[in-house]
Amino acid sequence: MAADVLQIVSYLLANVSDFNSALRLPCYSCMSPYLEDHYPYISHLYRKPLSFDTHCDKHSLETSYLYSKNCSDMCVTLRINDVVGGRRRHGYMRGCLSDLHGYNHSLIRTLAERQGCLDTTARELFLPTAQRQELEPSRLSLCACHNNLCNFSVSPPCFFIFLFVILVIFLMR
Repeated sequence: MAADVLQIVSYLLANVSDFNSALRLPCYSCMSPYLEDHYPYISHLYRKPLSFDTHCDKHSLETSYLYSKNCSDMCVTLRINDVVGGRRRHGYMRGCLSDLHGYNHSLIRTLAERQGCLDTTARELFLPTAQRQELEPSRLSLCACHNNLCNFSVSPPCFFIFLFVILVIFLMR
């Protein structure tokens, strides 16, 4: 707990010029609906979101149906690659960085420096504890951002990146 508080204070001192707005970063808070039935088994990894909603269960979501909450760190989107009943399934957890329990601070520091997405595994993201020794090496995609309600997508819009590349090529002619 003390290490988490110290990390937040260090982050604020290093990266925030307006402390009033820093403590009120609105982020969407939701999880894929299928995770609600499994929540008792994953509650040691994630704080319960404000909603379990099908609108959260998308790559880029319809934001008018979702709740938001104030965060003091970063907004995150965690895309979980699960296997349920022998079939691959993608689940989502959106919320604050502090909604992740016992995460690997070194991994998050790398992510915070470049503000984007990071492909990792559950074993790499969550530090081992008595409850977490048996975590499967399932693939996760963790995205983080520092802007209001910025956790609506898991990656920057490819369309805009594509347009930028086309514009650069056109201008170089």
